Amino acid sequence: MQLGLTIPVVGPAVGDAPALGAFARGLEDLGYDTLWISDRLVTPVDIGSDYLDRSPQMARSFDPVLLLTVAAAATSRVRLNTSTLSTFYYEPAHLARQLTTLDVLSGGRLGLGVGVGWMKQEYDVVRTADWHRRGRMLDDTLAFLRAWWTTSPVSWDSEFFTMSPVHVGLRPIQPGGPPIWVGGASEAAMRRVGRSGIGWLGVEGPAPTAAIGHEDDGASRLWSVARRAAEDAGRDPDALKTAMRINLDPDTTVDTVADQLKRYADSGVDEAYVDAFAKFTTLDQHLDFAAQVIERTGQL
Repeated sequence: MQLGLTIPVVGPAVGDAPALGAFARGLEDLGYDTLWISDRLVTPVDIGSDYLDRSPQMARSFDPVLLLTVAAAATSRVRLNTSTLSTFYYEPAHLARQLTTLDVLSGGRLGLGVGVGWMKQEYDVVRTADWHRRGRMLDDTLAFLRAWWTTSPVSWDSEFFTMSPVHVGLRPIQPGGPPIWVGGASEAAMRRVGRSGIGWLGVEGPAPTAAIGHEDDGASRLWSVARRAAEDAGRDPDALKTAMRINLDPDTTVDTVADQLKRYADSGVDEAYVDAFAKFTTLDQHLDFAAQVIERTGQL
């Protein structure tokens, strides 16, 4: 099983580029396989969510693509993934250029994790976004990215935007573009996994846990939706992967994380990654915890 850690995109931990670069190199030197990063545009004053109320530091948020660019420059081996990038924040052609640039600068180490999001207030901030059409909007964006990465000239005409033919000379290092991971636990999300994704991004909680070795009728049904969608799209359902995110509470221990990672490894998860932003306020604390996890788990 591959092991990853998130770069804290929110909160006080990140201060400057040299410190972030040293943090990314430190994780690579420890043996981590992937650095992950999330996306938070705004933190509404009135959201009514325990997830945000417990973490007021979320109001200090960085641009995830810029942080990954610093990490790319400081490392040579680890993959750089988003979990998840809120694609509706970005104008499609601009997003395509950003991601292609990052894939080139990193030597083909970028992975794109996407989802429809859960906070309507963020959609309201972005004037082009429509909460009620967010699933179709995401599907359209993914199709556009594939076209941008594989054809030239590129043109587009959909319900969301129109673009006259343009030349695209900058190509991603990875053939066909960065692999796409898809988050969510609805049937629509699982169909998107099957149609468009290398695999599914899960979080502890209601999700297609059959994909990670648990016996649950609802979970099995959801995972079968992804498999059927893959077959309908002419893709190999057995090639779909699973990556599980572990969100730490302030009182989460190293032993708790290590035990969870071992359970995931034993049940067939392809990758697991730890998000510790709610537990630590400095990059040194994140790195020390990451070292303890590696020491505790060894080779998963």
